Amino acid sequence: MYKLTEEGKRYLERGLPEIVLIELIGKKGPLRIEEINIESKNIAISWAKKNGWINIEQGVLKLTPKGAEIIETRAYALQSALEKIDREGTCEEEFLKVLESRNLIERVKEIPDIEEIAQLTPEIIISGIWKTKPFKPYDVYAPAPQVYPGKKHPYAQFIEEVKEKLIEMGFEEVESPLVETEFWNFDALFVPQDHPAREWHDIFFLKNPKTGKIPENLKEKIKLTHENGWITGSKGWGIWSQERALRLILRSHTTTASVRYLSKFDGEETKVFSIGRIFRPDVIDRTHLMEFDQCEGIIVGKKVTFRHLLGMLKEFAKVVLGTEKIKFIPHYYPFTEPSVDMAVYFPKLKKWVEIVGSGMFRPEVLKPLGIDYPVLAWGFGFSRLAMFKLEIDDIRYLFTRDIKFLREYPVMKCLL
Repeated sequence: MYKLTEEGKRYLERGLPEIVLIELIGKKGPLRIEEINIESKNIAISWAKKNGWINIEQGVLKLTPKGAEIIETRAYALQSALEKIDREGTCEEEFLKVLESRNLIERVKEIPDIEEIAQLTPEIIISGIWKTKPFKPYDVYAPAPQVYPGKKHPYAQFIEEVKEKLIEMGFEEVESPLVETEFWNFDALFVPQDHPAREWHDIFFLKNPKTGKIPENLKEKIKLTHENGWITGSKGWGIWSQERALRLILRSHTTTASVRYLSKFDGEETKVFSIGRIFRPDVIDRTHLMEFDQCEGIIVGKKVTFRHLLGMLKEFAKVVLGTEKIKFIPHYYPFTEPSVDMAVYFPKLKKWVEIVGSGMFRPEVLKPLGIDYPVLAWGFGFSRLAMFKLEIDDIRYLFTRDIKFLREYPVMKCLL
C-alpha cells in the first residue's frame, strides 16, 4: 500500500508540473524559458523534455506532436496514477516506480488485524487503530534484557573529580616525567645519598640507559648543600656523588613535579598540584602494588605559614574528602620541617586513617633553587584514598578490566 507525500498531494490538486507546462504552451504558443512562471519550473521542463512533449531551441520551448496529442487526448497517465493511489492506495507497477523515485508517494506499512495491542508502534499510532483496540496489560515482572550503558571506569572518574575539586580550590595542575634521575627524585629534595629509600629494594633502576642529565646551573649548588649545607645554615650530609645523582630510575613520588616546577619559579605566588603514577618494589596483594598513583601539591607565598598549611589541609578534607573530622600528627620527612600528617576518621571503617603527609620545605630544598619564599608542601597516596572513597577492599580493582565488576559498580558511588 502507498500514500501520497505532501508534494504528491499538492500535485494531485494542481496537476503535475510537466502537465501544467505543456498546457500553458498549448494555450499561449512557444515560450521563452524566462517567460514561464509556474510551480517547480525546472522539474516541469526536465520531465516534459524527458517525456518527449517539448523541444528547446535557443531558449524557446515548443510543443512536439506528441505533446500536442497528449493535450488533445488528455492522456495524462501519471496524473491518473496519482489519483488512483489517492483512492485505492496502489496503481500499475510501472507508475509506482516513477512516482516513488520522484518522492510523490511512500510505502505504508500494513497493520495486521489484531485483537489487542501488545506494543505501540509508529504505524499503529498513525493508522489510528489504537483508538479502537484494547491494550494488552503490561507485566512489570516480565524479564527484560539487561542493558549495560557506557560509563567511565570508577577510578578514572574519581581522579577527574579530585582534579576538579583542587582546581576549584585555586590549584593549577603540573606534570613531570615517569623516568627521573636520582638528582630530581632525591638530591634536589635534600634526601641524603645513603638514605635507605634510595636502595634497590625501594626504587626501580633503569637498565638501558642507566644515566641521564642534570641541570648545570643547579648541580654545584645541590652538591654544596649536600656536602656542607652551603648558605642554608645546615651542616649538610657530608657526601655527594654526581655519578649517583645521574642514575635513572622510575620516580618513587610525585614531589618531583613540585621541585621541577620550583626550579623554574618566576617569583609569582602560586598553588600547583600533580596526580600521577609512581613506582616502588613491593609484594602484590590486595593493599599493595608495584605501581600506583600519588597526589601532591605546593603553595608558594611571601607570607604563608605553617598555620596556612593546616588551614588548607582542613579545607582539603572538607572539599575533597567530604569530612571535617580530622586530626594532625607530628611526623618527620627529609625535605620538610616542621612536618605533620593529617588523619581522617572514616565512619564506615570506624577508624582513623592517616591520609596526607605535609610540611614546610626546608631551606636546603629552596635556597639552591633560588627561592626565598616559604613553600607549603603536601602529598598522599591517591590510590589508597580511592580505595576508601570507592569502598573497594582490593587495590587491584582500581586498575581492573574485569567487565563484571565494572558493569556492576554503581555509577554514582564514586561521586565526591
